[in-house]
Amino acid sequence: MGNILSARKKKNFSKHDIGNKKIEKEPLKYFLPNFVKDTDIMVILHFLGCYLFQSIQSAPIENRLASGCKVLDVGCGPGTWLLDLAAVYNSSSFFGIDLVPIFPKEIKPHNVEFRQGDVLDTLPYDDNTFDYVHQGNMLSVFTFDEWHFVIRELIRVCKPGGYIEFTEPELATETGPILSKFYESLIVLSESRNVKIRISSEIIKILESLSTVKNVDYRLSTVTLGTKKGGNAGQAYMDVHDGYFLNDPMPETLCEFMGLTREEYFKLFKEAKKEVNERFAPNCDIYRVWCQKIQGSHTN
Repeated sequence: MGNILSARKKKNFSKHDIGNKKIEKEPLKYFLPNFVKDTDIMVILHFLGCYLFQSIQSAPIENRLASGCKVLDVGCGPGTWLLDLAAVYNSSSFFGIDLVPIFPKEIKPHNVEFRQGDVLDTLPYDDNTFDYVHQGNMLSVFTFDEWHFVIRELIRVCKPGGYIEFTEPELATETGPILSKFYESLIVLSESRNVKIRISSEIIKILESLSTVKNVDYRLSTVTLGTKKGGNAGQAYMDVHDGYFLNDPMPETLCEFMGLTREEYFKLFKEAKKEVNERFAPNCDIYRVWCQKIQGSHTN
């Protein structure tokens, strides 16, 4: 993953580690629910992250959450991350914003507020508003130039001394030849749009280059794709993986790029899944990266 990552300590909460003696001494706080076929992949990814890291968030913000603070989730999707935190920390106020309003509009806790908006149009909040700003699962949404803007925008609305956290999954490594075809095509297509799919290390580099933040850190968790070696966590990630490659508009986009018909695309992806389950055990990393806004800093 490069020098920036290798220089930092890594904490791995894979299925193997969760079963070791150290973890067994304390009951698991977060479990994987029983997913149904049509469960939204964003919801699955949220619960998978809670299970792997055994926490909803990783930035050291628990004391502020307990005493009462303001939290913003950018690109909140269905609002699952916010709703989970709001259920635990009644004294804090939680705000979610997303371009597509799929979040709850009426039935929600009293301390949660959602609104529609686009971070690329600047966030509709004043400077230094939130104690904790979170964004997750945007690996294929922004161009590299847009990432620089988005990161500065999240820092802008965060209070000095507050925390900004990113949660991003990575493409699997140690993949077989069939799945590698999908990955290679996705990477080349993305790079032609100046989109970096493996974005976590780049987020760390950007944060470490900024004079407005300090204490850049991260946690890494690894899950093996597929049930055979990954267990329930591996199956959950496979559901996310399937949704990413099989839900529109990805098939249409990659079909054209790979020179395949839609039928050929789905058939080949089925072979890729068989490859994962029978011959290969790709490892998938999920990163939680966070930093603290410097006191008295001004974001340009």
